[in-house]
Amino acid sequence: MYIASFRRDARTDLGEKMDGERITLRMESEDVQEMDDFLRSHPEISNRSQLIRVALRNYMERDAPMERGNTLTICLGERFMGTLTKLSNGGMAGSEEDLARGIIERFLMPQDIFQEAAKQAFQSYDAFAEIAKR
Repeated sequence: MYIASFRRDARTDLGEKMDGERITLRMESEDVQEMDDFLRSHPEISNRSQLIRVALRNYMERDAPMERGNTLTICLGERFMGTLTKLSNGGMAGSEEDLARGIIERFLMPQDIFQEAAKQAFQSYDAFAEIAKR
């Protein structure tokens, strides 16, 4: 078993000085090895302390849906996530999240309402383009 001590007065994610408490964390050596392997492949995370802070924040945010409002977290298989990434990178949306949101909205929205909204948006674009030509 590995025992690590972390001080909260290390640099924060934003490079600011932190004041706070020192904690001791006990981890199995296999878990520490996985964490170190992760850090080697993610140079944007500078050290174990930063990784633990970020992971803890993400974990708490994920498990606090009432504080986040209308939020849904889903886990996708590699094929679906890869598809969203390729479509997003290809310009179909600003991000995988935006693309997934659009797909869900379109799937759940009645087709006639979607078509009417698209028609109105298209027509308002034509009107705007005519005004812009003047």
